[in-house]
Amino acid sequence: MKRIYLPILLAFVAAGANGQEKTDSEKFDISVAAGYGGLLNSNLSPHGLHYRNNYNGGIIGKADAFYRFTRYFSMGVSFSGLSTSGNYTVADDQIAEDIQVNYIGPQIRYGGRVSEHWGISVNVGAGYLWYTNNGWQNETDYKVTAHSLGINGDLVVSYRVLRHLDIFADVSILGANDMKEEEMDMNGQITGIGRDDPYKLSFKSVGLTAGIRAVF
Repeated sequence: MKRIYLPILLAFVAAGANGQEKTDSEKFDISVAAGYGGLLNSNLSPHGLHYRNNYNGGIIGKADAFYRFTRYFSMGVSFSGLSTSGNYTVADDQIAEDIQVNYIGPQIRYGGRVSEHWGISVNVGAGYLWYTNNGWQNETDYKVTAHSLGINGDLVVSYRVLRHLDIFADVSILGANDMKEEEMDMNGQITGIGRDDPYKLSFKSVGLTAGIRAVF
């Protein structure tokens, strides 16, 4: 009987080792996601405090790339962008704005596969955040830009659907340090504007996105 069980046992051990070797060989992953981001105590209007409630959130797009150093520790880079638009009146002038807030920064991630199909991870980072507003005041167009240090955090739950493909859901937070300086370009004239609380541009968001991740 031992002669029968021993080859079977060795076969299971070899299969398990081979599966672990395949998992350990997966060093890179690239992901894309989309969803919605809500604003928290933010001001995306360059027209000041009284118009900050014209923006409540927008569409988020995200892209990440990571390299895994150990089973549960990875480093990489993350890019995200939030798009929104608004229409309102300022001193009888009609305002229309298309706003984009972009962010890119290096990341540290902890987590990975917790079962054959499921995974969970947390990543944090800090990087460059920039604000772009293409607006119109009556018939005159203008462009407002600003930039700041940004800080992000993500909680990701994933499910392995194919050998090298995951689907996932991502709850993210992203905030900007004070954007006290902005630049307005109107009719070719560029003006630098400095603001203090509570009139300065500010950005804090909570996002929920879903996406796919290629692992290799």
